[in-house]
Amino acid sequence: MQYDIMRVYEFAKQVDIPVKDILGELKKGGFTVASHMSVLDDDALAYIEKKFTAPKVAGAPKLEQKLPLVHEETEQKYKKIAEDRPKEKSPVRRANERIEQKSKVKPQFKKQYKKIEEPAQPQAIIIQPMSVVDLAQKAARPVNELILTLLKMGIMAAKNQVLTEEVVAQVAKLFELEVIKPEESKQGRQVAQQVAGADLHTRLPIVTVLGHVDHGKTTLLDFIRKTRVAAREKGGITQHLGAYEASTPQGNIVFLDTPGHEAFSKIRQRGVKAADIAVIVVAADDGLMPQTLEAITQAKLMHVPIIVAINKIDRVDEKRLEVIKRQLAQHDLVPEDWGGDIICAPISAKFGQGIDHLLDMIVLQAQMMELRANYAGKARGYVLESKIEKGRGAVATVISQGGTIHVGDYFVAGKTGGKISSLVDSYGKRIEKAEPSVPVQVAGFEELPEAGDYFEVVLKSEFRKALQAAQEKQKVAPTKLITEGAINIIVKTDSDSSKEALVESITKLSKKSEVGFNIIYAGIGNVNESDIELAFNTGASIVCLHVKAEANAAILAQRRAVSIAHFGIIYKLLEDLEQRAENAKEIEIVRTKVGQAEVLKVFNIKNIGVIAGSIIKDGRFTRDGYIVAWRGPEKIGEGKISSLQRDKKTVKEVHTGFECGFIVAGIEDWMPGDIAECFLDLPKK
Repeated sequence: MQYDIMRVYEFAKQVDIPVKDILGELKKGGFTVASHMSVLDDDALAYIEKKFTAPKVAGAPKLEQKLPLVHEETEQKYKKIAEDRPKEKSPVRRANERIEQKSKVKPQFKKQYKKIEEPAQPQAIIIQPMSVVDLAQKAARPVNELILTLLKMGIMAAKNQVLTEEVVAQVAKLFELEVIKPEESKQGRQVAQQVAGADLHTRLPIVTVLGHVDHGKTTLLDFIRKTRVAAREKGGITQHLGAYEASTPQGNIVFLDTPGHEAFSKIRQRGVKAADIAVIVVAADDGLMPQTLEAITQAKLMHVPIIVAINKIDRVDEKRLEVIKRQLAQHDLVPEDWGGDIICAPISAKFGQGIDHLLDMIVLQAQMMELRANYAGKARGYVLESKIEKGRGAVATVISQGGTIHVGDYFVAGKTGGKISSLVDSYGKRIEKAEPSVPVQVAGFEELPEAGDYFEVVLKSEFRKALQAAQEKQKVAPTKLITEGAINIIVKTDSDSSKEALVESITKLSKKSEVGFNIIYAGIGNVNESDIELAFNTGASIVCLHVKAEANAAILAQRRAVSIAHFGIIYKLLEDLEQRAENAKEIEIVRTKVGQAEVLKVFNIKNIGVIAGSIIKDGRFTRDGYIVAWRGPEKIGEGKISSLQRDKKTVKEVHTGFECGFIVAGIEDWMPGDIAECFLDLPKK
């Protein structure tokens, strides 16, 4: 029986059965399927049709392609390549076959090589302090994977570092390890019937959108959220990390919109750190650019699954898609239609073409990952962004990775903390609680937290103790260095991530410039009177990004003659500072010879002085010139020209071949045949 071409996820959609179940059944039947994107051949489709009730699968019409962008010949070519590929073997099986082959050729290798064992099974553990290596062995996970997992939990740990009982319990719950209670271990180490993680529930997927500046990341989110965020961004570029919960036909998804400008590298790193899936947006008319490659590298390091959205397909020819896929393959991102596992979704964010397909792929990837979290425990997560907001004080965008955030909760974040006074969701609506994966703006901080700080809810009775411990942990001795001769500046921005990006960019600029910058102070919020006084006392100017000066501060700035420069785009601010550094360079002056003359006749005129009548042999003589006079090898004097005339008229300069007369202060004993050299003080080239 012949069937039209169908992928695993398409069949799952038709019969309304989880992809995971279908993949499991196919593997039981001996069929090789790499992922949900694998194409089902006739035998495989007939097999699963018998296993699952599906309405009219046989002879079902081929799903209509929403984006017929790839040439049919190209599609058939890569399908043929995929079909001709040998059945893929597991890495363990391939390694064992190589060892067996070597042993047949050279028997002496039998003692040197051992067959690789199949992966160990997770062990039941006792919740007690243990090293990262020991925990990785018991969880049957690579040490690197466990370190990255701990990093996502906000815990920096080396492989030999000992983890606390609380952290071990969290990891056990995350990896669904069986837990042995200490008293049971003493009675014969019986495994507890209760499996850690039994109270975990499905949570929303967190998707970070990455890519180069102006490749359409925010425009894509605009279409999904049906808002106009890109139109509000100054200069048309994103300069903050935005977290939004988007309602789609495929289900709710949390999107993190990150800036593409090179200055915001750390913000992109935080976006990847908090995400489950990374969508790399590549403009079809531009290709892979520096920030695209940086985003790919960050996603790979954090082991975050990648989906590539090839944007702006409305601007290019269909063949351009193959060029983009070749570029991706060069960086080990092989598209699934080339036999790889990277989903490439051609889209037009401006017109909405292909976005439904992209959302389908995101939801499907999330289902495969089985994302779950504990809704009942104390909330733990990350501070994505922080700023000062009028009427609410210090606020921060927080996303919980486990536990529910409630109004009234006490919390610690970095070296600060407080009691939650209000929660505002990504649509600006006040809410009473925020479940895992839901981005929310938290108010109630005692001080402004830093972007990237670990956020944790604590009991009221433990709050002060936890806050003090956090502050002690993060105490760092001040290391501010003031470079003599550098330009003093004060930086004010609207958010912590903007401040971080700007300070880092100014530091890089300072290292490249001959005249560096001293950042006297970097703060968040509008310019106030204290900033003006500090600038006045340190001889600094103030540069602002996305903020303005308060009325009283503006008046004081005029009185104190303090310069305040306002900018809406970071690269404009950096260009201005670069120009300031160029203008402030110390100009080295060099006395340079510009002309030479021979004295022909000497005139001694009463009440005027001694005039040297000369002819310019080389270069030029100027009225501002400095003369050195020679008689043979002997220097007879030097001085500044006080008068220069030609044809009885005072002139500014006289050039080669012309006669002139000049008076030099300090030289009166001129004689015919003397040589006069003219010098000017000029900037060194």
